[in-house]
Amino acid sequence: MGNDKNAKFIRQLCVLTLIVFVASVFVRSHLTIWWPVIACFFFIVSMIMFFLSGKAKEKGMRKFANFYMASTIVKMVLYLAIIFVYVVNFKEDGKRFAIDFLIYYLIYTVFETYHLVKKDKKSDGDK
Repeated sequence: MGNDKNAKFIRQLCVLTLIVFVASVFVRSHLTIWWPVIACFFFIVSMIMFFLSGKAKEKGMRKFANFYMASTIVKMVLYLAIIFVYVVNFKEDGKRFAIDFLIYYLIYTVFETYHLVKKDKKSDGDK
């Protein structure tokens, strides 16, 4: 049953990424040249976080909560560092990169949060 949930998440994440790519193609003249890399980056991070959070949840809700809070902080610091380094080194494209990165961050964070909340509601219903 866990494999079905994993496969469903992976399919939906792939669909989301495909939608992001298609939408980005239509507005690419306003995006940084790195938008495909950013989208792939968030795809990979979302995949990793999904599986790591699943493993943490198997160890209990306390471990999961600690993992989720710590991973959120680490991701935010990492993301801000990526934006900062890029903006400092590529001033002419820095603003577009920062805006694009934050937009993709929001899209994938909403997706991850939706799946996390949906997963918890189903778990509560199973009890």
